[in-house]
Amino acid sequence: MRLPLRLLALSLLAMACVPPRAHEVAAPPPAPPPPACDSPAAREFDFWIGEWTIRQRILAADGGWHELDARTTVEPTLDGCALVEHWRGDVQFFWQGMERPEPMRGLSVRAFDPATGKWAIHWMDTRTPSFGAPYVGGFDGGRGEFFRDWTTPAGERRGRITFSGIEENAVDWELAISSDGGESWSALWTMAMRRAGT
Repeated sequence: MRLPLRLLALSLLAMACVPPRAHEVAAPPPAPPPPACDSPAAREFDFWIGEWTIRQRILAADGGWHELDARTTVEPTLDGCALVEHWRGDVQFFWQGMERPEPMRGLSVRAFDPATGKWAIHWMDTRTPSFGAPYVGGFDGGRGEFFRDWTTPAGERRGRITFSGIEENAVDWELAISSDGGESWSALWTMAMRRAGT
């Protein structure tokens, strides 16, 4: 015997409203996975968060050094998977044909890759307003080293960014270049950073 359509619909609605028995209670949703960048390696750059005053030394064409001031601000983003740096100061790069100090603003993004355990440093500034290939590396024994390779008309070059002397209120930064695959290095630009207000 066929039930009238209306009676059938009411029967189905009543069944849907019956609470499940104890053994039929739905399992709670799974706990969310831990943040991808919650490991100690992903927090190795946390020392750098904050405001810093900088004393720069930039290599001059005659082999001496230009000493100039700068400042930078570093903030975490994306649950700590990246740090964003806002840099400002005066620079004089002889390799870019600069004959006197000029103001420059820079932006860097330091991103941690949980899959490789490596950091990538991306940089752009008002003189070169686009991201180039990143410097990639990590920390070992309290020292950070990050590398990038490129080709010039004069041959292969390797660049190295170093963070050393890391303390709560101080850190030293260096950009160096090698023309022999990393056997020897020549510093181009150094920054002695001190936490603002200390």
